[in-house]
Amino acid sequence: MAGVRNIPSLLAARVEESPDSVAHWTMDAAGRWIPTTWRDYWKKSALLATGLHKLGLQAGMKVGIMAHTSQAWEFLQMAILMCGGVVVGIDPHDRNENINEISVRTDLAGIVLENSTLLDKLSEGVADKLLFMVCLSESADPGHADKTVTLDDLLGAASQEGGAMALTYELSGAPATIIFTSGTTGTPKGIAYTHEQVIFACESILEAFNDLGAESHLVCWLPLSNLFQRMVNFCGIRKGASTYFVENPREVVKCLPLVDPHIFIGVPRFFEKLRQGVIDVLAQGPRWTRVVMDWAIGIGDSYACALRERETPPILTTLSYKLVASFLLARLRRAIFGSNLRYMISGSAPMPQWLLEWFHSLGVVILEAYGISENIIPIAMNRPSSYEFGSVGMPLSGNDVTLAGDGELLVRGKGVFSGYYGDDSSQETRLQDGLLATGDYARMDENGFIYLTGRKSDIFKTSTGRRIAPVAIENCILQVPYVENAVVFGAGKKFLVAILSISLPHLSGAFGEEHEKDAEKNKISSKLCNKIIQDVSTAVRGLPKYQQPVALFLVTDPFTVDGGELTSNLKVRRKNIERKYGDDLEGLYAKLETSEKITDMIVCGL
Repeated sequence: MAGVRNIPSLLAARVEESPDSVAHWTMDAAGRWIPTTWRDYWKKSALLATGLHKLGLQAGMKVGIMAHTSQAWEFLQMAILMCGGVVVGIDPHDRNENINEISVRTDLAGIVLENSTLLDKLSEGVADKLLFMVCLSESADPGHADKTVTLDDLLGAASQEGGAMALTYELSGAPATIIFTSGTTGTPKGIAYTHEQVIFACESILEAFNDLGAESHLVCWLPLSNLFQRMVNFCGIRKGASTYFVENPREVVKCLPLVDPHIFIGVPRFFEKLRQGVIDVLAQGPRWTRVVMDWAIGIGDSYACALRERETPPILTTLSYKLVASFLLARLRRAIFGSNLRYMISGSAPMPQWLLEWFHSLGVVILEAYGISENIIPIAMNRPSSYEFGSVGMPLSGNDVTLAGDGELLVRGKGVFSGYYGDDSSQETRLQDGLLATGDYARMDENGFIYLTGRKSDIFKTSTGRRIAPVAIENCILQVPYVENAVVFGAGKKFLVAILSISLPHLSGAFGEEHEKDAEKNKISSKLCNKIIQDVSTAVRGLPKYQQPVALFLVTDPFTVDGGELTSNLKVRRKNIERKYGDDLEGLYAKLETSEKITDMIVCGL
């Protein structure tokens, strides 16, 4: 595809090469997968572009898409780009004040909404300035009927015009999208990327993952308001892979055996839940099944461990693995992932090494990747042919990576942003002489693998002067299967404490019927509290004493995006959690300060 310099031409080149091959699969109301060819993808996007052009969309104008992941999101993104417009992804779960700030800062000309109820998130001033609003699933909003259309209306208007217009612009150096950081610590910042940068990033990714081809099945299920999933979809266009749209993220596990993906992308929290789901399913079977599968997973772990250490597995382990374990584990893998899976890719947040190793024991490799919003090219990735668990891989082509004197990771390259959108002053803290300060501490081994050692903004000091990187401690605690989330605090304090979100069904289910009643009442019995203390103490035992929390605050309400505890890609919002449970934390610290000697872990909360 030589000469491809913008995103619409990327699709045009794919249509020319394989017009009748399947681009997308979507599920209808009856549960059947419906195909869309590359030619149909182009035609529908072009029709929508015609409709948007009729509504007043011109080159350079910004259009927000505030909707959940769907094929319609993909079509409208391409349609906006065909008009020379700029796509602004907006998280539907974001706070109203953030959504309005994004709308004002980007001077949106129009917006695409999941449904008209999302209009409630827009201030009157923002809504009044819009040229148009497109609702994907509902009729026009009565308050703005003159500027609100449905997707069908948009397609109908284009058809009446005589079909799709040939809308072409020189776009290579023009902005294609503006994304906004997830906002774990404050107001999201905008970052604009050009068509040329998107295309360059695709080539860098595909250079590392050259086994992606036209026969590959991909799954689109992560939020399209972020770039992670969109970049995967763009790579799919470049190579002609088929993408399956799973619009309800809760259904993705059920869909995997049906989709039969070759490559699957996810985030650490998803893989944690997937592991727990596998364990729960095995636990519900007969005792002999559990014993056999535990043995098979143990054999798989021994075999995988030897491979990770670059050692030859013992003969007995190899024979056991080939004769028995490989059959059982292969059956388990097919039941969960289908028969095509080559590997999975994890991004957006650090992946606990123990979790990577657990999946490896099943014969499934998860390749950890690392990137930040301020560089459209992933900074580093583990490759199918070269990976190290615990690392985020080696730098991708197009990235010049180095370490600052204090160990902070710095990167320079074509994918680095040019500054925060509409905020020229803020870039000074991140960009110096073209070098981007990532905000992450890291080390590099002799083979070029990068190991992250802590987030600069997360690291704090205790009153004793100890430097604490909380993520490493939290990852240890998350090995406890019923701990949904863990957040460690202790800045300026003598001791560390942790807020744990507990899954009561998982906790009480392991202890029989007497504790299931506690779960129904949203309570934790003293016996279960003792179990939590025991399990968490075991999980952090390998850490230095000063890194081990001495007190836990337990909550049974899950951390959610809507509740403000998590970002849309499931990163923990520490500041929000600290504010929400501030009084509880202070009470916990007061209790610790009055204790003459702490010999056992203290538990508060439910």
